[in-house]
Amino acid sequence: MEILKNKKAVIFDLDGTIVDSLDVWNRVDVLLAQALGCKSPDAQVLHRLREQALERFKSDPQPYVRFCGEFGKFFGSKLSAGEVHALRYQISRKVLKSDVRLREGADVVIKKFASLGMKLAIATTTRRANIDIYSDVNEAIRQKIHLREYFDVVITMEDVSQIKPDPECYVKALERLEIEANEALVIEDSRVGVMAAHAAGIEAAVVREPFSEASRQWLMAEADWYFENFAQLADAID
Repeated sequence: MEILKNKKAVIFDLDGTIVDSLDVWNRVDVLLAQALGCKSPDAQVLHRLREQALERFKSDPQPYVRFCGEFGKFFGSKLSAGEVHALRYQISRKVLKSDVRLREGADVVIKKFASLGMKLAIATTTRRANIDIYSDVNEAIRQKIHLREYFDVVITMEDVSQIKPDPECYVKALERLEIEANEALVIEDSRVGVMAAHAAGIEAAVVREPFSEASRQWLMAEADWYFENFAQLADAID
């Protein structure tokens, strides 16, 4: 069990790692674009717009509001950034309740880590309200795992001032877990996530995710561990 050597805790990313939600956010943005008057929005164009905007605004106090401001301008909307953000939030509540699923095998791995006595944490820059939906409302997820029962610490957007690749969310998770960086393992799916983990001094294991394919070679070279799926990670734990 080399992957857990000297480890006391495992810190999970959320979107794209525990939950299969990245395409859901593309769907949210498609619905948002339609609400702003675009009849046939291109999901891939919207995905790039979101990723590029969040990279530019990663140090802004409200990166998602700034992204929504650009989104509105892209479609010629007269709504303010705050109004577009509020509309996106309203749309996302419905989608997150019905469309988001766990990634295949994520529940098995979480339960295995817990059975080994590992402290578990989530470190994400998504809203705490999203986790509340996954934990309390989304029945497809609740049928497999009740997230609140397994995670000792949850760091969300409300707890940080910087988004990944800034390490703040992982540093705060270490503080609340009361452990050192070399005593933790991060489970991630993306380049910015691995960069954030390493900047916090934590080893990172990546579980392959389709929306990170463009960074696959980088992830395979830079992550401390790389797995094609959660089944492979579960085997590495055994």
